[in-house]
Amino acid sequence: MRAASGRPRWVTRLASALGLDGNPLRRGSDRAEAWIRAALLVIFLTAGPMAALAAGQWTAHAAGGGTGAQSHAVQAVLLRPATRPAGLAGAVRDAEVLVKARWPSAGGSVRTGDVPAPAGAPAGTAVTVWVNASGQVTAAPQPGDAADAAVLAAVMTLAVMALVLLIALRLIQRLLDWRRMVAWEAAWRAIGPRWTGRRS
Repeated sequence: MRAASGRPRWVTRLASALGLDGNPLRRGSDRAEAWIRAALLVIFLTAGPMAALAAGQWTAHAAGGGTGAQSHAVQAVLLRPATRPAGLAGAVRDAEVLVKARWPSAGGSVRTGDVPAPAGAPAGTAVTVWVNASGQVTAAPQPGDAADAAVLAAVMTLAVMALVLLIALRLIQRLLDWRRMVAWEAAWRAIGPRWTGRRS
């Protein structure tokens, strides 16, 4: 659909939103606000995806072991046989039991503690366990953990950036509104007496 000027309606609306429609009643502050809105939108659409991508990559790198804080697999040697507990508890529990074992830790030291091992494994069996940076046994990392953290970081970055830009726009609008009020008061002081017949 075309506007009365022969231009498409969306072009007319865009020109009006940016203050380029030649309206003689439009103030300079109105045009400035329209351009500031457009500039903040361009900043969000260009810098937002780049910031979100950078945050996601940094988070994935940190979660994937780039910082050295990620858990890693080591071989633990069982010090005792992995015997299943007797009675009903032994029948209900799964095929792994906690057994005393030793494993290498950071700096060449050796740690000792309970690790999960297959029931029935004899002493001296090597089992794979996951340890953190301090050498303590921890849960194995899940495959999607790093990806989930990266996506969350990217979304949070976009949300924070949008919030910051909206706050900046609101502060700019307040400043422009204050300038408009000052201009209106000055204009009323100049023109008001002509309408009311009063002189200040």
